[in-house]
Order: sequence, then structure tokens, then C-alpha cells
Amino acid sequence: MADMVSQSLQQDQGHKKRLLLVYPNMRWHKNDIVTLWDLEPTTLLLLAAMVKEIVNVKIVDAQFRNLSQEEFQEEIKAYKPDYVGLSLLTSEYEAALYLSARLVKEVNSSITVIAGGVHITTMPDHVLESCNSIDYCVVGEGEFVLRELLQFLQQSGPQPTIGLAFRQNGQLIVQHQAIVDDLTKLPWPDYDLVDFAAYINRPQRSFTSNYPPEYPYIRIITTRGCPFGCTFCQVETIAGKRVRTRDPEDVVNELFYLKERFGIRSIIFDEDNLLMGENNYAQRIFQTMINRRLNLKWIAGSFALFLISDGLLDLMKESGCVGMNVAIESGNERVLKEIVHKPIKNLQEIPAIIEKVKNKGIYCIANFIIGFPSETWDEIRETLAFAEHCGADYVKIYAAVPLYKTKLYYLAKDRGLLLCNDAVPKVDWRYGQIKSDEWTAKDISILRAYEWDRINFSPNRIKRLMEISGATEDELKLTRKKTRDNLVF
Repeated sequence: MADMVSQSLQQDQGHKKRLLLVYPNMRWHKNDIVTLWDLEPTTLLLLAAMVKEIVNVKIVDAQFRNLSQEEFQEEIKAYKPDYVGLSLLTSEYEAALYLSARLVKEVNSSITVIAGGVHITTMPDHVLESCNSIDYCVVGEGEFVLRELLQFLQQSGPQPTIGLAFRQNGQLIVQHQAIVDDLTKLPWPDYDLVDFAAYINRPQRSFTSNYPPEYPYIRIITTRGCPFGCTFCQVETIAGKRVRTRDPEDVVNELFYLKERFGIRSIIFDEDNLLMGENNYAQRIFQTMINRRLNLKWIAGSFALFLISDGLLDLMKESGCVGMNVAIESGNERVLKEIVHKPIKNLQEIPAIIEKVKNKGIYCIANFIIGFPSETWDEIRETLAFAEHCGADYVKIYAAVPLYKTKLYYLAKDRGLLLCNDAVPKVDWRYGQIKSDEWTAKDISILRAYEWDRINFSPNRIKRLMEISGATEDELKLTRKKTRDNLVF
């Protein structure tokens, strides 16, 4: 009987349509050491887990494997997919998305090409206008949308009514954005579909401040959404203001599974705002990690420093926290309140909070942005002085980028301050893109790079930065040089 069931399952598998989920190789557009990274595969693995009952699924990570265009097409020819799903995080590499879609259609024009990700969610109409090789755009969070779309394409369900953009009778149809209201309904990623161990034993970039405390490591997202609505940030557009959370017990169950299966030794929480979950969500995760003796070191990729209390800090330390990346954004009260809309009530309290964090043996990385509309040169210098003296172990400085559909984009556009194409602002945090009577975009670009270098690489900071980043002194020198070399205008 068991043999008959097995044979039946194999036959069902053989009759399923085939879906290929792809990360394009961003090097097909440009090979930039400063902005290039290998994405964790969990987005594709989660999508695969959602649809594997209705289609056969294969993952091709052309970026991680550094596939050539020819090698990518050979993968398509070998698998013979009915559908190809392309995922792209940032608009900076949109050319790689369009190229990969064309490569798919060159192999077989009848393959249905579906695109999703941050770039697609923020400008689906632009994507469809820019690339005829893309048949559908998934707008928003695509887990359920992809499943419903595949069922529709196989004539086993209706067309989705939210979360899609497509062409119909020569017109672009853009539906309302999809949001997964209840994250507890999502499965775990299907970790068996890739050589997962290969991802978790090396960094995503040649130099990164969010360096895993120990290898192997896992990057995990347990929340979606952020209520703050900072003017420069796309999270509100992509994931909404309401913070949705997973079940803390399920999160820790997954971490135990990864620890037992792959031997992970540390965690990077890749949250937009871990501390904003309802009902003390972060505290419940940390306490569950402690109670169940997970014993894994962890860092937070984004943390609201001004929400940290002494009790929370103790809980973080006990649960394994060794570092955090915090968003301060400006060292000037007016800029924070009137332009950034970051809800930091008292800037002067920040250095003391950072000192408390460091006294617990937890390192602190701080983010700052310069070059906002109406920001004066003196206010910019004030931010840089604050960044230097706030006590953070490492300081990241960005140029203000008017990302599409952010409040910053509309503010700069309405005031006629954009230096870029109004439809598609350039995405590159190194270069100023906003006009001012007091400074130029070139001023911002140069100042950002050289102040980042001056503040972070003084002799008394180098050793600590090497510990945080896992980089050697020679590797840091190379990153510094390439940062200067990449100042192209």
C-alpha cells in the first residue's frame, strides 16, 4: 500500500506546473563593492513554502552563484519552467531585473514572468512600462498573492483582486497593495530548496557593519510595518504603519530548528522596528529565548534607541544581544522634528543611553543622514559633530535620498529641489540628490564620505571597528579607498 501511495505522489509531482524563483545577478547591471550584497534566500524560500503544494518549485540565486547571463539561461532551459518569479529589493539595480526578464523570454516566450519586491511594489506601473517581458507585478506582500495567481493561471481559482499589476486590453491595471494581516498564518521558509549552509557561513558583503557575531548565522524577520513614518523611509509605503508580529514561541521554535539542523550560533534580527510590536512583543521574544535556553548571540539590524529602558536592556543582554544598529538620523532638533519626523524627544539623552548600552558589553552603531530639503550647512555640521561625539562605536552617514513615494520625495518634488528624474529617483545613498541655496549635491557627497572616514577610522576606533565588522585592518583600508574612488559625479 505504501508503495502505491508513493507512486501516486510521484505521478502528481510529475503533472504539476513548474515555478522557478530567481534572484537576478545584480552584477549584470554593475559590480559595485560598496552597494553590492548577497541577499539571504529566505524570501524565496518562504514563497516556495506557500506554493509547493500546487507547483514544483526550484530556486536559482544568480547573484549568490554569480551566474553569467548564459549560465542563467541554461538553468531555464534545463528546468523548463512554466512560470518564473523574479525578486528585486532595490530600485538601484532595476536594470538587472529587466535584463533577467528578457533573458527568460528569449529562452521561451510562453513562460509567464512574475516580478516582486520593494522596487516593484513602489512603482509597478513604471516596471510594466519599462519591460514588456514582465507579465505580472506583485504589489506588496506576495505570499498569498502568488499562490492565488498561480491557481488562476492554472484555471483552478479566480484572479486575485488585490496585490497585482498587469496589462489588460492595452491598459495598465494596478490593484490595491497586498498586506498579510496575520503573520502567524505564514509557514516557515522551505530550507531544503537551497544549499542553506553555504549562505550562513559567510557574510553578505565584503564589508558590513552588521557582521554576524558568530558563524553559522541566520537573518530573520519576525515583524512587518513601522508606525513612525520618517520622511525618508519606504517602510510605511511597503509594509504599512501597523506593526504585525509572529508568535514568539513559533519564532523560537524555528530558531531551535535552525540551530539543530544547521548549527547556527548567532542571529541577525532584520526588523524595521522590533520594539514596536504590540503587547511587549520584543520582551516576550527575549524572555522566551531565555526561558528555553536558546543560547545564541544576536544583533539587531534596526533598533529604536529612545525606546530602550534599563529593564529591557537587561533582558536583551541576558537573551544574547551583543550589538545593535540604531537610527538617530540627525543631530539637530529642528531637522528631526520638522523634516525627518523621527520621534526622538530629547537628543541630549542619546549619548547617555548609548553609554548604558556599551556598559552592558553591547556595541552600538548609529545612522545619520545629511542633505535634507531646507537643512542649513550649519545644521549639517551640527549633525556630524553629534555623530562624532554621541558615543557610538561606529557611525554610518548617508546622503538624503528621495526614495519614490516617500514623504521626502514629495517634499523635494513640490519645492522643485530634485536633481534626479522625477519619475524614478536614483537610489544611491552616497550621492546628494537635493538642491539647496547653501550647499550643492557635490558638497553633500564629498562631506559624507570624508567625515565618515575621519570619524570612524581614527586610531582609537580602529580596533573596535575590526571587532564589530570582522574585517582586518587591510580590508578596512581597501573599503576606505574604494569609498573615495567611487565619488564619481
